[in-house]
Amino acid sequence: MSTSGPGALTWPDGLRPEMALPFALWRTLDLIDGTRDAAEVARLAGLSAPELRRKLHEAQGWISRAEDHGRPVTDEAARQVTQCLTQVVGPVAELMVEEVLDDLGEAATLSALLSGLTAELTPEQTGRFAGHLRSRGLA
Repeated sequence: MSTSGPGALTWPDGLRPEMALPFALWRTLDLIDGTRDAAEVARLAGLSAPELRRKLHEAQGWISRAEDHGRPVTDEAARQVTQCLTQVVGPVAELMVEEVLDDLGEAATLSALLSGLTAELTPEQTGRFAGHLRSRGLA
């Protein structure tokens, strides 16, 4: 949590308006305008000071994940994605991940990998896959 004026609360570092965050979180972050202090933001959001701190901490986690999605896919990330996908489609997951990574080439990002994989899944499979990714902090 940072401030721009005496006591004024500003958005967490790295947060951008186009980031996909849960609505309940955006509802609180939208009250942060660089002029209100933490007490005023908490009051307007109907939160206690500790609840506001938790919301800001939660936002930082979402920001970190969003930044990770733009980075190149590491071997560890590919392994974790494969494990999550295996729980949904079985052993064919390894082949699916390799195929999408080959199609993406050297510039493969986690976001592009996940988009490529979900394009091959049914809506029900996509929901299950997303749940497994969330449990590992990948989505």
